[in-house]
Amino acid sequence: MTSPVSRIACSTWLAGLASAALLAGLASAALLAGCASASRHQADAAVAGQVGSPWLALAPSALGCAAAVQQRLTVQPPGQSPKELDALLEIDAGSMRLAILNLGQMVGTLDWNGTKLDPQLSRWWPAVLKPEQVLSDVQLAFWPEAEIARALPAQWTLDATPKERVLKYAGAERVKVRFLDASALEVVYPQGNWSLRIDTPGGADLCSNNAGL
Repeated sequence: MTSPVSRIACSTWLAGLASAALLAGLASAALLAGCASASRHQADAAVAGQVGSPWLALAPSALGCAAAVQQRLTVQPPGQSPKELDALLEIDAGSMRLAILNLGQMVGTLDWNGTKLDPQLSRWWPAVLKPEQVLSDVQLAFWPEAEIARALPAQWTLDATPKERVLKYAGAERVKVRFLDASALEVVYPQGNWSLRIDTPGGADLCSNNAGL
């Protein structure tokens, strides 16, 4: 049975078939640019003696359940107006699929099978959102604390309470997830001065969310 994410993605891309080659080229360029940017960032950080945040890449099955939810994303870049996007998130034992839309227009999809991340990005994908960072933020916010803690590199720790999760390097705060209420949370990067708010109707606890798609 075709998933809701796949159905929406296919219907949108079929409607724009004439520009499919262009979008594919843009997606490939965006992915290559993202990888190059990440490499440059890591090299610069090493030279400057600074440490960024690790990108989580946990197995989809580590969530502990299957889930399918609609979400509203609010990206707050530094010095810019907030950007609101809609998202469809599906997780099962073998994959995590995320489709992001803006006013019904497909912005991009991410497909993660536990080994490979396959991003398909349109020209409307916000430059501030690296596909690997989106995957990491989703997992930091929703995956079990124990699974996250086990996956962290040396000197990284996760402090968790019912109201927040704080990712630290050598005791210094790097990323924070604040649980605003039962259905909303916010991922905050204090050093980069930007944040990502995720609203999930039916509840932010994906394994008990009964809203569905």
